[in-house]
Amino acid sequence: MQKVLSVSVAAYNVEKFIEQCLDSFIDPAILDRVEVLVTDDGSKDRTSEIVSAYEKKYPGTFRLISQKNAGPGSTVNSGIKHATGKYFRMVDGDDWVNTAQMGAFLDILEKTNADMVCADHCCVDHETGQKKEEKTNVAPCMDVPFSSVCDQLTVPMHNVTYRTDILQKNNIHLDNCFYTDAEYLLYPIPYVKTVTVAPQTIYMYRVSLSTQSMNINSLQRNCAMHELVLGHLSDAYAAYENSGTSEPKIAAFLRRNIARIAGMQLFIYLTAEDGKKAKQAAKAMTQMLKSKSETLYAEVNSAKSFKLLTSSDFLLFPVLSAAKKREAANG
Repeated sequence: MQKVLSVSVAAYNVEKFIEQCLDSFIDPAILDRVEVLVTDDGSKDRTSEIVSAYEKKYPGTFRLISQKNAGPGSTVNSGIKHATGKYFRMVDGDDWVNTAQMGAFLDILEKTNADMVCADHCCVDHETGQKKEEKTNVAPCMDVPFSSVCDQLTVPMHNVTYRTDILQKNNIHLDNCFYTDAEYLLYPIPYVKTVTVAPQTIYMYRVSLSTQSMNINSLQRNCAMHELVLGHLSDAYAAYENSGTSEPKIAAFLRRNIARIAGMQLFIYLTAEDGKKAKQAAKAMTQMLKSKSETLYAEVNSAKSFKLLTSSDFLLFPVLSAAKKREAANG
């Protein structure tokens, strides 16, 4: 019998956390309905050994896939390739799922045939244990047109489950680097016609880890990867816009989300140590966006920081940079 859900777990040196992740699936309401595909991305610690033990104990649920280190995006590609479930979602190896609500969520996945299913997530502070639920800003609904809600919908990666065949039939493939969550969210959107919004809180997202890719030091260190993802998403948007089959509301959803990523890229430049080099990079980014799509550029340039820079021919870059560095220093 086909599994209801394939879960792709990205695992790299997560021996401290992977047991909590895998344990969250060990429940009678979950075990037989999910396949958990753990891709060990060349870990140097005991991650592979730990996952292997779960695979031996629960062979119908857990599967270890080992590969040489190739980056987080490659683990999702591996998951998509091997997935056999009706639906597919990602979970990072240092996060976990809400066991208590997962059974009810799987019930919804059995009933719906929507291309995308959204559920809520909860941020859990690694240091304090404090929890903050992040709710989807659309009321629960079943199999509605995506275009009817996408102008209201804000969906981070943690909230999104896709029908597996949407990913496989359309050859959804992520870059082998960090920051590919946005690619996972946005690349399938042109193929999404229907959506279900579930009321459950499913993804438990661990925050305040110094090793996370969204940590400011990691952002600076991996700036080129973030640039790469932004460029590829801009290419994908331009291709959709010029496809002859684009829908205005879907295009607006893509623009809005890519503009947020461009805003993060600008933040990386504004907080960089080498201000002169960062200024030139920021200038090049805006030129790149404009060359890809005038409508995408207009969306990005509607943000205050971008507008101040472009209207001043980037003369205000040092002023904005100083302000953003103070903001970053104050947390």
